Amino acid sequence: MKELIIDNRMRIEEKDKLKELGYKLIEIETSKEVYPEISSHTDIFCTKIKENLVVEPAKFNLIKSKVEKEINIIKGSSKVESKYPNDIKYNVCVLGKYAIHNFQYTDEKIKEILQKENFDLINVKQGYTKCSIAVIDENSIITSDRGIYEELRNKNLNILFIENKLNIKLFNNNQISLMDGFIGGAISRIENNIFISGDLRKIDNDNKIRNFIKERNLNIISFDNLEVIDYGGIIEI
Repeated sequence: MKELIIDNRMRIEEKDKLKELGYKLIEIETSKEVYPEISSHTDIFCTKIKENLVVEPAKFNLIKSKVEKEINIIKGSSKVESKYPNDIKYNVCVLGKYAIHNFQYTDEKIKEILQKENFDLINVKQGYTKCSIAVIDENSIITSDRGIYEELRNKNLNILFIENKLNIKLFNNNQISLMDGFIGGAISRIENNIFISGDLRKIDNDNKIRNFIKERNLNIISFDNLEVIDYGGIIEI
């Protein structure tokens, strides 16, 4: 069976769509160790590197017990804690041959695997790296973070840089937060689908995002009239 790791707060419309596509959903339980907006975000507690899934120690047993697919599930060496930068240790963006993060704060087990697998490590100042990058394919990303864009623009990557502020929300428990969400937590690649957690039109008035995705022959899944929510992305395993 195909499996996805998701934020347990994902709305019923989105969960039903993923189930309709044939996925078993593995939900990250809410943690009290970080602030509410990111308390069950996948990219705060898990990092997928090829056929390895590194999981924060407090979430390890639950994830390992629920995953049925043959994948190497590894307990990370660092606990996630409330204050930055202790909440970003697993927030690494992996695409193609690149791994992008502020490697001063990356979990040591993740660094060990990345080095063993010969990834090209790109250091950036932004600790919420995976949050800030929507991975479209192995060579294509979308970001609204200028620092990340400047670091990556000379790499062999196709980058859509969004300069305008995006209307992406976060949940504080089950209410909309006053904090702004990130694009990488709201747009996820699942097989040949790009899953928008909400209505793409709310963050894409000029169709730049839609066109960038369509140019790569990928299907867009969007939800009419729903606010776009940053769930920390979806991990396909």
